[in-house]
Amino acid sequence: MVAHLRKARKLRGHVSCGHGRVGKHRKHSGGRGNAGGLTHHRNLFDRYHPGYFGKKGIRVFHLKKNPKHCPSVNIDKLWSLVSEETR
Repeated sequence: MVAHLRKARKLRGHVSCGHGRVGKHRKHSGGRGNAGGLTHHRNLFDRYHPGYFGKKGIRVFHLKKNPKHCPSVNIDKLWSLVSEETR
């Protein structure tokens, strides 16, 4: 990319370049990859990847495996599903 199109050109003179003063833009502040799955990222692992660590996480008592299953039928083939007598 050309230098004059970069975001850094627009942010010249602004102290933190849009990354905030308190949090700061550090290299890998939360660790690399899947680091912290049992400690500081446990909430995200339990919520979005249940069962990743075996017997840990949020218990779902009445787990419905596929609650949104909704098979669809083409309208063209609808009459092929109906028996000859009812037609």
